[in-house]
Formats: sequence, C-alpha cells, structure tokens
Amino acid sequence: MYHPRPGEKGIGPRFWPNHIVTEIASAVCFLGLIVLLAGLFPKGLPPPADPFTTPEHIKPEWYFLALYQVLKLVPREFMGISDFNKPFTLIFSGIVVLALMALPWLDRTPPTLQNPLKRPYILAIVIIGLIGFIAMTYWGSVSP
Repeated sequence: MYHPRPGEKGIGPRFWPNHIVTEIASAVCFLGLIVLLAGLFPKGLPPPADPFTTPEHIKPEWYFLALYQVLKLVPREFMGISDFNKPFTLIFSGIVVLALMALPWLDRTPPTLQNPLKRPYILAIVIIGLIGFIAMTYWGSVSP
C-alpha cells in the first residue's frame, strides 16, 4: 500500500480506517441478511432417529462408490485371514493415491513430448483407469 510522505497527498483512500470500516459494514449487512432470511424461512429438524428400525441399505457418496465396490468384491476371508477386505481396500486405495502423487517425479518425459498422443502407454493407463473408476462407480450405484 502506498504511504505518502507528510504533507503529500496519497493515491486513493487510506487503508485504515476507510477500507476497514467499509469491509466491517459489508460484513455486518451480510450477517444481518443471513439472520433475517433464517428468521423468515426457518429450517425444521428431521424426525428423531429410531434405534429399533433399520434403514434401507445405506450407500456412500458417488466419489466413494468405486472403493465401496472394491470392498464388496474382495473376499471377506482370504488365506485364513478374517476380515481381509477392509485392510486390502485401504492399502489398495493408499497405493493408488501415492502413485498419483508421485507421478510428477516418476514421469521423466521431456517437455517437448507433452502431447498425450505421443505417449501411448501413459494415455492407455489413464483411459483404463478412468473407465475402471467409472465402471466401478456405476456398478456400486446399481448393486444391492
């Protein structure tokens, strides 16, 4: 911010108190509008939970449906390990995320070859991964 010397005129309004006062006034008006709308259109509470009735099958949000389907596909017991599917799915998803995070360091392609059509292996991996994610998400959404 420009600070003029003593006796010199500044360029534009001063930050303190002019700008701060207008920001505080805007915040107070916005807060008053929110309080007014909350008073005019109150949102009711949902009915209380009934611990004696089990709800229908609950599914996760769409971005977790692929992992949910992997969790359902992996057998619960494998090679004598009970409850095998949960740690496997957790480790699998962690490896995928770490591989995606490490990709900028693993990719040694020169900047001149950054066209995806000139990199068929990476393009194939990306397309197969996207198709797999979309297919698993759809399968998780329609499966019971």
